[in-house]
Amino acid sequence: MKTSSLRKAIIMEINLISAQDLMSSTSRPSSKPMQTYVVAYIDPMEKAVSRVDRTGNRTPTWNDKFVFSVDEDFERRRPYSCLVLEIYRVRRFRKDKKIGVVHVLLEDLLKINGKNCMAFLVRNPSGEPRGIINLGAATLNGMFHEDLPKFLSSKLAIDHRKLMGRG
Repeated sequence: MKTSSLRKAIIMEINLISAQDLMSSTSRPSSKPMQTYVVAYIDPMEKAVSRVDRTGNRTPTWNDKFVFSVDEDFERRRPYSCLVLEIYRVRRFRKDKKIGVVHVLLEDLLKINGKNCMAFLVRNPSGEPRGIINLGAATLNGMFHEDLPKFLSSKLAIDHRKLMGRG
């Protein structure tokens, strides 16, 4: 039986749960609660954005799920591939401010695989700690029998072509 190139994709579900003790880089306290959201990506050309937590202030809760597909060959060629999570603070009249960033090795996410949640240190661009982010991960490959569902297989075909430089 011939296997399709689509079957070589790893489908990952990332559960963005919450953050703790987020600190903005400004030293002066604000009278309004901090509103935050997360931009997540493996490929910078395909980013996913969480909803804005308007009430959590320094301890936001998003409970958002993102689905990413990663070609197994891509992961082998780039063994240090990361999921990048950028946390932003919403500002009303100015550009949103990046609070911090987290880089999680895909290899570490595959180890989680639905069993546990993990906490990662949020750092600002100069490397100073800015809080902790909590997330879970699972691979969805084993959830489907022979064929992938149509809604997912068409997205994977597009993602696969992009990763292989043909899209």
